[in-house]
Amino acid sequence: MRKISFFVLILFFFVTLKAQDTEVFRLAEEQCPSLPQGLLRAIAFTNTQCHHLTDADYGVPADDPAAMPHAYGMMGLVRDGKGYFRENLKTVSELSGYSEQDILDDPTLNVLAYAKACEKTALQMGVTSKSPEAWMPVIIELSELPIGEKMDELPMKMMLYSVYDHMGVDLKALFGEDYPLLSGTEVSLAKETDYPNAIWNPAAECNYEARTKEVSAVVIHYTEGSYAGCISWFQNCDAQVSAHYVIRSYDGQVTQMVREKDKAWHARSANGYTIGVEHEAYGDIISFFTREMYASSADLMRNICFRYEAINGNRTFCTDTLDNGTALDSGLHNLGGEGACIQIRGHQHYPDQSHTDPGPYWNWNYYYKLINEDASVINLGGPGVTEGELNHEQYGNDERVIWVIRSDDNTIINLEFSAFNLETDYDFLWIYDGDNVFAPQLGRWNTMSPGLVTSSGNVMCVEFRSDCLTTASGWRAHWTVSHDGVSDEFFDLEEGDYEISVYDMMGRIVKDNDLLPHGVYIVRYTRMNDGKVIVRRIIR
Repeated sequence: MRKISFFVLILFFFVTLKAQDTEVFRLAEEQCPSLPQGLLRAIAFTNTQCHHLTDADYGVPADDPAAMPHAYGMMGLVRDGKGYFRENLKTVSELSGYSEQDILDDPTLNVLAYAKACEKTALQMGVTSKSPEAWMPVIIELSELPIGEKMDELPMKMMLYSVYDHMGVDLKALFGEDYPLLSGTEVSLAKETDYPNAIWNPAAECNYEARTKEVSAVVIHYTEGSYAGCISWFQNCDAQVSAHYVIRSYDGQVTQMVREKDKAWHARSANGYTIGVEHEAYGDIISFFTREMYASSADLMRNICFRYEAINGNRTFCTDTLDNGTALDSGLHNLGGEGACIQIRGHQHYPDQSHTDPGPYWNWNYYYKLINEDASVINLGGPGVTEGELNHEQYGNDERVIWVIRSDDNTIINLEFSAFNLETDYDFLWIYDGDNVFAPQLGRWNTMSPGLVTSSGNVMCVEFRSDCLTTASGWRAHWTVSHDGVSDEFFDLEEGDYEISVYDMMGRIVKDNDLLPHGVYIVRYTRMNDGKVIVRRIIR
């Protein structure tokens, strides 16, 4: 259920966040009335998505040499810029009169201190208008991003674009000739990108080297910092880190920083044969993984798979938790090095790693389906058809097969397995309550037979995936159609005439009818004198 309700959880988070943070920004604007309305929230969203960040929100220690400088509080203030980022926590503290520690500890003071620093900086710069556009020099002055070098210009403009995008200003008028690049309508500063939808902004040459191996895999990361901050950080020679691509959270914008022919430094011993892709996220990680980001990243993966015969989209990691309870999406799990079956996977899944990104926050099964959205479908059933076989025996490697069973209106589909044998931990079957793989999931099976699975309506989708090594005997299953009878009086039947089995909607048999909680169940009646089977969906 965690994966099915993934985006519902994100929506709930943002509804809750709005109620909590509105008062913080309202109080700051009330005490600093010269600020344009909405400016503080737009900066906070760009820098932290309005999360009050502490060291506990980072998976990498602040003193890790390759880690971006940590940002703190809702406004994303930097205390230790590692000789590269500007230390704007100190600046805000001096301008506001609040101590650095109070600004770090208190979300309300974090925003209020930044607001007061804005007011004082605007006064020093002679900014008197409440027009958001007039405050651009103030935003630049209080940013942590470095200024002064030409290579610093694009990350700063990207940050400003995000701030003003969230304030609803006329972006074309504000950014002029830079608008096509910043908005993604014209994506390349020069025709240097391998991926045509990416902005080209090269990392410092000191942060990557020539590749000596063929590309055969992709590493999925998250940034532990802002999109603009990550792009800027890869310009820092002391960081000794880079990735080929960086993707922005709120709109999925892609920046390429290292050519794929070169080796970026992002995954230790896996650097030589992989392409590294950073996704903007830190603090409350799951809230950064938006539909826009998933769609953009999946588009990039499809393009990479098209250009590299050695990389197969069907070999994307997707089995977060095994039947034995092992959570492969949490912690470090070595799924093999160069030449391994799973070719698109997380940083945490490669040998010789210490980082556990993207962790359990990344919805791998959803991502897999986006990357492989053009899969063909085998259609079964149809008007008047009431039963059939869905057998898949002696299956092969690297299979992805989808079946859709349809029946007449006001009927349900019962799929019963008489044999089931898949390679343990590697080959899986999914069944969905609808006509596609994005429909609600009825279950996922590997080591246990699904038994009897019943749809809630007249359509069911079945999906099978196998990896690149080792197969098994597969399964035999028979599907039937029954009328969508809904009743809560099935216990009145004379049990002597029937053998009765009750299943929940996951296909699991319920052993004690008297203890059934309220819900929807499938009841299978087997008539004793002739063996005829009747299946009904009931509500209790």
